Amino acid sequence: MRRACMISLALLGILAAGAAAEVRIAFVNSEVILQEYKAVQGAMATFNRDVEGWQTELQERRDELDELQKELEHQSLMLSDERRQEKELEYQRQLNEFEQLKESIWATDGLIEQRNEELLRPIISRIQTVLEELATEDGYDLILDAADSNILYGDPDFDLTSQVLSILNGEESSQ
Repeated sequence: MRRACMISLALLGILAAGAAAEVRIAFVNSEVILQEYKAVQGAMATFNRDVEGWQTELQERRDELDELQKELEHQSLMLSDERRQEKELEYQRQLNEFEQLKESIWATDGLIEQRNEELLRPIISRIQTVLEELATEDGYDLILDAADSNILYGDPDFDLTSQVLSILNGEESSQ
């Protein structure tokens, strides 16, 4: 809501300032761009492989813990107190390592979030650059994003989504 108000105020400011001059406004749908931009699809495939690898590692560690716990349960009566304590401490140490690994992967600012940021940052930057170039070349004063539902209606002639995708995917084809 606050964002919608700020956009409305910015529009009013631009319209008021540009009353004597023509104000050119266009829009894109960032959701469509992110779905159809080939670089995003490649980044998502890489991201999914990485996440799968972390999940596999966690599952292997979980299986090792389960096996160690079964050993403890089956052998606890046969082990000396000292040896049982050693095994219990080993189990607790491995459990703590497992929990720390899980936390480092899934926590806020964890490996998953960092990897996502690392893969998407250059893509978002490139999209922003293309939008800025289009705005400069075609004389747009403002380009809005239809994906956040702040645009209730937009003449399709002012929708730059396919033009942006054409530029972005054209770059991918030429590389």
